[in-house]
Amino acid sequence: MASIEETSADNNNIPPSAGSNDEKQSSSNNEKDSGFECNICLETAHDAVLSLCGHLFCWPCIHQWLETRAHNPTCPVCKSSISRDKLVPIYGRNSPQTDPRLI
Repeated sequence: MASIEETSADNNNIPPSAGSNDEKQSSSNNEKDSGFECNICLETAHDAVLSLCGHLFCWPCIHQWLETRAHNPTCPVCKSSISRDKLVPIYGRNSPQTDPRLI
């Protein structure tokens, strides 16, 4: 039977898993870009809103999209019918706590 010291020494020789560097890199990327991407500008969504079909946008981007398509407002991703009053504001830790649709 192996002693505790031998077992401890054996564990020190185990190489780190292949995914450990990927996990570290992924977590550092998440810290840099902790927000979600707007489906129009593909940047971190500012004043984020969510459509009922589940797509996320910056309020300025979706507002401009809806203004240019006032006669037939559709989601830019899936083409579902959307309207300004059915967009849901997303409030995060570092985002303003005011409804961007009211500004």
